[in-house]
Amino acid sequence: MTILFGLLSAFSYGYADFVGALAAKKVRAITVTTVAFVFGLVIATALSLFVGANFSQAAITSGIYAGIASGIAITCLYAALALGPISIVSPLTAVISAIIPVVFDLATGAKLGPFALVAIVLVLVAVVLVAFVPGQDFRLPSARAIVYSIGAGVGFAGIFVFLDGAPSDSGLSTLIVMRIVGIALMLAGLTFAFFKYRPKQFLETEVFSRSLIRLVLLAGLGDVLGNVFFLVATRAGELAIAAVLTSLYPVGTILLARIVLKERIARSQSLGIVLAIGACVLIAIGKPA
Repeated sequence: MTILFGLLSAFSYGYADFVGALAAKKVRAITVTTVAFVFGLVIATALSLFVGANFSQAAITSGIYAGIASGIAITCLYAALALGPISIVSPLTAVISAIIPVVFDLATGAKLGPFALVAIVLVLVAVVLVAFVPGQDFRLPSARAIVYSIGAGVGFAGIFVFLDGAPSDSGLSTLIVMRIVGIALMLAGLTFAFFKYRPKQFLETEVFSRSLIRLVLLAGLGDVLGNVFFLVATRAGELAIAAVLTSLYPVGTILLARIVLKERIARSQSLGIVLAIGACVLIAIGKPA
């Protein structure tokens, strides 16, 4: 169950990130995130009618923290992917989001086997390989894109940790609270930007055009389904295993970037991605039962 739903979570996040990044090239990332979050809240609320939702104090608290993390993660990720190139910033975000939950497990008393310890070293090597692209035919990410990628990775790791900390009988209540908090943060950010930078519109109306709204709604759907699948995965097994499986989402994102945007992938990037994926597998293997 953990493996199945972890991979389903990865697939959902992967296509959500790709379509969200495409939309963020046309309008501000915070606009895309806000509309996607609202649509995600509608979906989560509808699903809770069938799955259930127990709004205990612990579930609400976990949802608040996860909501703060999600607001940071999604905004940073869409901004990073919009700056590009997707084939670099996406794996970098994934590696960071996979490692932090493992470190959290270690800090809270978990013990990792030798395979997982080797995997940590491999991840560090993978980050260097993925970030460095030789030759002039490939575009390196800007410092701004790298900072956004790191912020997104930390944010996603926070989502994983806080969702894992929700009570097992909470249903989708934590996810609903997370979405409400995320929307509140996005609206606060839009208000701040409106008064500070004086954009022409508070929320760009272009986001509701036929070409963009479909991308934004797909991003909202993929994001909330990714969270739901991750919740199921962590309740069926270990946080570290679910997190590293979910971190495989860049594979789909990069393939879509290659097919749709014709982005090239350097050999060093390919090696780094393979090492990152292999490291995630080793972490899962090395996690004690």
